[in-house]
Amino acid sequence: MEQQRQRGNAGLDESEVAMKKQILKGTELELSAMCLGTGNFGGKLDYRQSFELLDRFRDIGGSFIDTANVYCKWIPGMNNSSEQYIGAWLKSRRAHHDVVIATKGGHYDFSAPDVSRVNRPDIVHDLNESLKTLDLDHIDLYWLHRDDENKDIGEILELMEELAKEGKIRYYGASNFKRKRLEEARKYAASHGLKGFCAVSNQWSGACVNPGKNLNNDESIVIMDMEMYRWHEKWRVPMVPFSSSAYGFFSKLKKEGVPVPEGEVTREDVMQAWNISTMPEKMKEAYMNERNLRLYGILCRAAEDYGVSVYSMTQAYFLNRPFQVFPVGAVSGTEQLADFSTAGELELDDQLIRTFEEFGVEI
Repeated sequence: MEQQRQRGNAGLDESEVAMKKQILKGTELELSAMCLGTGNFGGKLDYRQSFELLDRFRDIGGSFIDTANVYCKWIPGMNNSSEQYIGAWLKSRRAHHDVVIATKGGHYDFSAPDVSRVNRPDIVHDLNESLKTLDLDHIDLYWLHRDDENKDIGEILELMEELAKEGKIRYYGASNFKRKRLEEARKYAASHGLKGFCAVSNQWSGACVNPGKNLNNDESIVIMDMEMYRWHEKWRVPMVPFSSSAYGFFSKLKKEGVPVPEGEVTREDVMQAWNISTMPEKMKEAYMNERNLRLYGILCRAAEDYGVSVYSMTQAYFLNRPFQVFPVGAVSGTEQLADFSTAGELELDDQLIRTFEEFGVEI
């Protein structure tokens, strides 16, 4: 079906649309529908490539950029290169007021993963380093990158409130927090008159992960489940999911010529797809199952109906939920940004919205 394409930015060409924006619930932050992930800045992308992506993202109306103090510190000899690249770009382009930067702190040290850094000294250290590197006087949206379940949730919220009162952050969110802890935080904030977490950033994609087979083997990562989904639905807390495209799982199936299923999917269909696909074995182990192949079929047919790519449809999967969703997507080249921006503009029909909703978030 033909989509109306709006041209509101001079940097757009005929194949691109200007991203919609909306105010993040409970804040004054105006965010683009899609969030640019930058975990690959410095690892896979150099300065030139990163600047090209950031320039193009801004050109097509992108305003929401995700980073973290820890990004690329896992690479020997690298520091917080994602923040370094973004800070250099902000300064070079004088773009400080054009975008919302969301960064994170409180991640464990890779040399001591069992030692929590969710405490004032470590969080302040991370925050100050981020502010300096990003060339900012405050962070619009600051995520706690990990929880410490041994700490009272009130202690954590009070610390974040102090940082907000000091003017170092405007709003704060929770990344990799479990539903139980999020509910504790909601109740504490409500009873103490605090802002509380304005959003959550956990792992969530259209493709459900096979039990115990997540591609990222970090056990502290929290994956969306139905209990958490219902919590977001009830309280309308926004979600900013990472790994939202499941590392391109559905796009890879399409590119590799895996047949589009019709109707029910059997175990034999799964084995056929496994044998045809040339994607890494660990990706197959993580995502190859009957439920995901059924969704693959729906995504392919919907992409064809709407005249968009499978990748665009995997991101549109998050649209029209009962709560705000801003998917985080990382791309490796500017040519992929057209699909990225198109996703945020799609107006899905009611039946497709219901179909996506009925798939749930678990196998």
